[in-house]
Amino acid sequence: MNIDDRIERRLGYDTGADVLVDLDSLSPVTHVDSPTGRGPSFERLLDVFSPAFSGSLPPSTYVHGPKGSGKSAVVSALFERLAAHSGPRRAIQTATRAVEPTLPGFVYVDARRGSTRFKLYHRVLSTFGDDPIPEHGIGTDELVDELRDGFRTGPEVVVAVDHTNEPETPDASEVVEWLTAISEHIAPVCLGRDPPEAIAWEPGATVTFEPYRRHVLVELLTSRCSTGLGRDAISHDQIREVTEWAEGDAHDALAAVTGAAISAERAGASTIRPTDLDAGIEAVPMPGVALGRVLALSESRRRLLYELVRLSEEDRSSVSAATETIASRPDVDLSASTVRRVLYELADAGLLDRVTVRRSDGKGRPPSRLVPRFPTLVFEALFDRPAWRN
Repeated sequence: MNIDDRIERRLGYDTGADVLVDLDSLSPVTHVDSPTGRGPSFERLLDVFSPAFSGSLPPSTYVHGPKGSGKSAVVSALFERLAAHSGPRRAIQTATRAVEPTLPGFVYVDARRGSTRFKLYHRVLSTFGDDPIPEHGIGTDELVDELRDGFRTGPEVVVAVDHTNEPETPDASEVVEWLTAISEHIAPVCLGRDPPEAIAWEPGATVTFEPYRRHVLVELLTSRCSTGLGRDAISHDQIREVTEWAEGDAHDALAAVTGAAISAERAGASTIRPTDLDAGIEAVPMPGVALGRVLALSESRRRLLYELVRLSEEDRSSVSAATETIASRPDVDLSASTVRRVLYELADAGLLDRVTVRRSDGKGRPPSRLVPRFPTLVFEALFDRPAWRN
């Protein structure tokens, strides 16, 4: 939020505004330019990357920590700023001439959208290449040739690959193998939740992220609420309540507050009431799955999850009932058997829980129902926006 926005809020220009003013500012999948309360983490990363400031490649690095500890927010923000100061195939402009940068380039890639060798190479090449890279009609070998040509003529590059070692993404050792197969002028940086001893890779350096401390998470929520919510939409006591509940997980804290704001909006309330806060918290399973994993799925799979979370309790009472109802929806162009298969695959991937339903008569095999393991209120709100359907 800039200074003019802050002044206008004090003057009351936003009086009567909705509770949820800006979903992007509050959403747990949005990373801000300057993450709150992570100064020491920035410094630790800059220490590791310090060789780059003298024109050398830093060591291979593994950044690890639990969900919601700020890994993605910090590394993506840092790489964006470092890329602005260097960047492959870019020149630093002076008043009189263009000077080739001496720093290595910095590239950030999300493995959730680069889960195969082809997709990873495509995203790396798209990040620092001069021309658009087609997604079809081109093979992996062609991408390799393009990348190798680029590294022969361009600067060295530090490539950060986020969200490794997840069910839908390659592990860190695979990523490193893929990157180092292209060129020796690449320094891989992998981000994941597993501790270093649990991965099949020995990096040159490690950086650990711990859960947010309570007062830092309060500061983070306060900052995000100041831009995402209407003035006085949430109290400081409510922010502290969410902070204590989230136990250092910024993703879950932001998801709960966003869900509470959505609940208040639906009820036509002008502020987040205690019932709204309860609804926001209840819509965030603990332990749960990061919303980014769900949003990285194909549009058809996101559609099935969207239809599932919107079902009534009766329609969600069993997998069979949910399958039949979802397959009958006009926006779902799949057979009931396909819907059932995909829902089970999503459960196997950990995005849904299969919960056994007790039969009142005690006869026959008890049915099971599917319970989402991700923040449902926020997912619904984001899916309803056209940008997330592509």
